[in-house]
Amino acid sequence: MTQRPVLVESPSAMRETGFVVRIAFHIAMWSAILMTARWFPKAGDAPAAAPATAIGEVAFRELPGDVQRMYRRCLDGLADAEEVRADTGAWPTVEAEAARGVPPFAADPIDKAGYRWELRRDGLTVNYVGTPATGPILVITIVEPDPGTPSDPTAYTDDQHHRLRGGEMIHVSVWIGPKPAKGATATQAIEDGWKRIVMGAS
Repeated sequence: MTQRPVLVESPSAMRETGFVVRIAFHIAMWSAILMTARWFPKAGDAPAAAPATAIGEVAFRELPGDVQRMYRRCLDGLADAEEVRADTGAWPTVEAEAARGVPPFAADPIDKAGYRWELRRDGLTVNYVGTPATGPILVITIVEPDPGTPSDPTAYTDDQHHRLRGGEMIHVSVWIGPKPAKGATATQAIEDGWKRIVMGAS
């Protein structure tokens, strides 16, 4: 069998350049189409659903304006109570906080619901329970670690985990719902309609 040499020629530079240009054009075109469809949906298209909160949670933005205000005041009161706890080793009473003008425990002329606060303790669990004349009850919940638990300096803090000045990490939350259980509890009964207020939910 006679073998004949075959000459393989590479595409010209012009052809290669044209091929690359066509690919780049198609990428840009389809990207633009997809981005347009994303940012400018057709009429009648349903808006994308926002991530739902977990069971037993309610997003801050979903609360009525007056309850949002009370929630912010609860966070102010919690921050002050943490400072007192760090200074004295004990959580302050409602009366002591009210006397110092600390919200939400102090008299508030804007508070039309008429919240009245009480402090409940059960071991390492502390509850500040706010009961209004009308409307939902609010409970500021604090759970301390077991005595002797070593402090982890790498532990992160967020809206549920606060670090006291002494290094202790505590678990905190604010709940909204109907009549709470007796005594102090680490969590409220979700099955009874209680929800933990969360800021980050969208």
